Amino acid sequence: MNRSLLAAAIATGILCGLWAGLAPLVGLSIWAGFAGCTAFFASGKPGLKGVGLTLATTIVGVGTALVMIWLGDIIGAPAGTGIAVGLIVAVIVLMGSVPWLAFVPGIFVGCYSTFAINADWQLLIASLVAGVVLGWLCQLGGKALAPLLGAKPEPQAAAVDAA
Repeated sequence: MNRSLLAAAIATGILCGLWAGLAPLVGLSIWAGFAGCTAFFASGKPGLKGVGLTLATTIVGVGTALVMIWLGDIIGAPAGTGIAVGLIVAVIVLMGSVPWLAFVPGIFVGCYSTFAINADWQLLIASLVAGVVLGWLCQLGGKALAPLLGAKPEPQAAAVDAA
């Protein structure tokens, strides 16, 4: 068995279990936090670069959803909702050309999580931020545990993670 993968699985399991138990105690959404954590890993960027990219894109995604809701209300449902969604989704795709927003799936995670949490954007942003940090801590925990399980260091991994 790949010992680095085993280390990542153990660290992620422990930290995500702690998150699921503690998030409600501090008034955060377990599932929105997992959306942020998942977006961090899906970004493909390790370390602080991944944290920054994921925070930027998911939070911009929350804003795009709020604009969709606002435009839909102004134009009038159901046609207004369709027009607002169509326009803003096109804008989201175009945002991918901006370097700090190049992770378009992160924008969609923030956007559609807003609808799932009934537009409670304050709760969502706090939970997404905590979830992104959770993802980063899972990554760090796996890397710290790997040598203890006898995993061999990966060449150039330190240079990539520091970037």
